[in-house]
Amino acid sequence: MRNSMARTAGIIRTTILASTMMAALAVPAFAQTAPAVPVLTASGDGSASAAPDIAIVTLGVVAEAANAKDALASNATDMTAVIKAITDAGIATRDIATSGLSVEPVYSEPSNDAGGRSQITGYRVINQVTVKIRNLASSGPLLDKVVTAGANRVTGISFEIDKAEALRDAAIKAAIGDARRKAELMAEAAGVKLGPIQSVSAFGNNAPPPVFRAQMAMKAADSTPVMGGEQEITANATVVYAIAPR
Repeated sequence: MRNSMARTAGIIRTTILASTMMAALAVPAFAQTAPAVPVLTASGDGSASAAPDIAIVTLGVVAEAANAKDALASNATDMTAVIKAITDAGIATRDIATSGLSVEPVYSEPSNDAGGRSQITGYRVINQVTVKIRNLASSGPLLDKVVTAGANRVTGISFEIDKAEALRDAAIKAAIGDARRKAELMAEAAGVKLGPIQSVSAFGNNAPPPVFRAQMAMKAADSTPVMGGEQEITANATVVYAIAPR
C-alpha cells in the first residue's frame, strides 16, 4: 500500500514539473510581438463645384377679411389660381407641396382704443407652398406668373444640384489625390520611400446646400432675375502608408 501511494505521489510531482516547464517555455512565445511597421499618415482636401440646376421656391397667398370664413374663401380662390399657374408652367404636382397654412386674428392697435386694449378687427389666412423648379431658367418667368395669379408672398429661394453624388465623388477623389501628393512630399523630405497603403478613409461634405437669396425686383417688361451662382462640395481624406528606408 505504501509503495502504491509513493508511486502515485511521484507521478503527480512529475506531472506538475512537466506542466511548469511547459508554461515557462510558453511565456517567451506569448511575450514575442511582431515588430510595428513604420507608417506615414497624410491628410488631403478636395473640392468640386458646379452650377445648380434646381431652384426651390417658397411662395404663398395672404388674405384678410372681417371673418375667418371669408378670409379662408378669398385665400382659397387666389391659391387655386396660383397652383394652376404653377402647373400650367409645366411643374409636376409631385414637385408642389403645402408648407404652411394658418388662420389667425388681426388685432387693432391698443393706442386706438380708449381703454388701451386690442380688439379683433378681422382674420388673416396664410397659405404657402414649396415648389421645386427643375428647369432653373424658367424660375424667373414662373415667379412673374404666380405673382400675377395672386401670390403676394415669396419667402425665399434656394438652389441645389440634381446629381450631387457625382460632384461628391469627384471631391473625394481630389482629396485622396491631395493626400498622396502630400505623402510623397513628406517621404522625399524624410528620406524614406512609400510602401503599401495600410488604410484609407475619406468623407464628403454632406451638409445641405447653401441658401441664396434671389434678386426678385419686379420690372415692367423683364422677367424677375434669378441667379443660382455656383455651389461647392468639399471632402477630406486620410491615407496611411507603410514606409521603408530608401
